[in-house]
Amino acid sequence: MVEQFHGYAAFDEKSVLKPYSYTPKPLGDEDIEVEISHCGICGSDLHTMRSGWRQTLYPAILGHEIAGNVLNKGPKVVNFNIGDRVGIGCQVHSCGECVECTAGYDQLCAKKVFTYNDKWKDAEGVPTKYQAQGGYADKIRANSSFVFHIPKEISSAEACPLLCAGLSTFAPLKRHKVGPKHKVGIAGIGGLGHLAIQWAAKMGAEVTAISHSDQKRDEAIKLGATHFLNILDPNDVIKFTHSLDIILSTSCSSNTDWSKYMSFIKNHGTLILIGLPEAPLQIPVFAFMRFVKVEGSLTGGRQDIKDMLAFAVKHNVRPWIQTVPMKDVNKGIKIVLDGKARYRVVLEN
Repeated sequence: MVEQFHGYAAFDEKSVLKPYSYTPKPLGDEDIEVEISHCGICGSDLHTMRSGWRQTLYPAILGHEIAGNVLNKGPKVVNFNIGDRVGIGCQVHSCGECVECTAGYDQLCAKKVFTYNDKWKDAEGVPTKYQAQGGYADKIRANSSFVFHIPKEISSAEACPLLCAGLSTFAPLKRHKVGPKHKVGIAGIGGLGHLAIQWAAKMGAEVTAISHSDQKRDEAIKLGATHFLNILDPNDVIKFTHSLDIILSTSCSSNTDWSKYMSFIKNHGTLILIGLPEAPLQIPVFAFMRFVKVEGSLTGGRQDIKDMLAFAVKHNVRPWIQTVPMKDVNKGIKIVLDGKARYRVVLEN
């Protein structure tokens, strides 16, 4: 009998997710098979569902914020035991040997395999017939290097958003060595932003939450923000001009006024893009003339995940979540699409 995993897949750009079964890649010597208990719904899932960034490999099981228990493992796996509670994030494989991998940028490896909408590759990096499928499912397989022990202090449901939203916001702040001397702006108070505020605040930075209304002011302050900038308030715009060392932008809107964001950054400061709009950015060249830099940041590496989980335990950083049964996955997606999530939706098997 051919082995089958079961989940909920997108079959085209417009349909709801439907039950789908697939044949997983064979369990390798260094692989782990996880029985999924929880999976977060990430904005990346929605972009992929509708082929917003590039053409999706349909049918596609989404989900890359995964928690569960080790069900099976290859003979060379020594640091995990059957039954261990573990997490899997945006990536399930890299070569582990190239310049990027050894520098901690596993996500840039030429032989990387993302958790979904990707193909497993052979030793030479050539795509195989096996498609990588995500966590809206009963099981998943991953290279053991991309499986992580979940600390006992963090629940499985809370761990899920940390594995993408948490990592994506923690890694660039870590890379810039954010600390008490920094003034950091967090643009967008949502699934990414509510974690970014917590990280930056716990790192000791003076944090300014940036939004288009006052609706989330109280929540931003509760999360750790020192200041609140309403980008549509002329007085706030004047007050915060050239005031921030770093802005971490979580915005996925194609209508963002990037020149205004750039105006809030000090000379020699940095705009870090985490949110990925589907349309090209429009930034006037003069916005760069104060030696302001713009950089992108794609998730994080394996060590970043370990450091993030340890930091979350030490400083009590947790996502704000609401749970939905896995069988009601389309209900969960609608909550996110309607902008009603506060702030992440996690599916439960």
